[in-house]
Amino acid sequence: MNIYLTLIFGILGISFGMVIPHISNGFVTYKKLRNNSEIVVKNCDIRTVGLVVVLNGVLWSYAGSKTENIFITLLVSLLFTVAILISLIDLKIRLIPNELVLFILFLGAVFQILYFGWMALLYALICMVAVGFMFIMAGKLVGLEQVGAGDVKLAAAMGLILGYPDIKIGLIGMSGALIAFCLGGMTIKKLTMYSFFPLAPFIMFGTICSLIYIIGW
Repeated sequence: MNIYLTLIFGILGISFGMVIPHISNGFVTYKKLRNNSEIVVKNCDIRTVGLVVVLNGVLWSYAGSKTENIFITLLVSLLFTVAILISLIDLKIRLIPNELVLFILFLGAVFQILYFGWMALLYALICMVAVGFMFIMAGKLVGLEQVGAGDVKLAAAMGLILGYPDIKIGLIGMSGALIAFCLGGMTIKKLTMYSFFPLAPFIMFGTICSLIYIIGW
């Protein structure tokens, strides 16, 4: 473990984490103006900001402790940050910005090439199509109102970022978190079988879990 790289990236992660809520507000405002909608921009409460800052700092620090290549470390850390940002925006307005999906796709493609090689990118592209198709089929089964186009695109992006076979860990992490959330919500009477909730946090949770496994292996 490179203790200096771990500390440096931990500090950078905390710094970036403090900016994430402001960036999320900026995207919400941008979408409001672009769509001429009545979206209300709410500042994150202090607990949410604290959680984002700590989580981003821990993830960046972990990346710094596991990879010796600074460029790979920065790339994985940025993937962590964008995953948190997308989750936060979806929690606020139930919308996943296409701009961030394209950005995380770009980061994922570069990660596949640098970490696994050019051939891995081909398999990752196939994985992207397969995961996207799987979510489209799920949307047809449960209704596209519950699985939106943004969720499908983000799930496809997860397939590209992780590739095969690491996508299996991502899907297991996503499914486990989703099941635990639904069962817990129904147990305390906060959710029903007909409840709507954002899926991006669960997709990104699975992505983060798999990235942690990949660089820690």
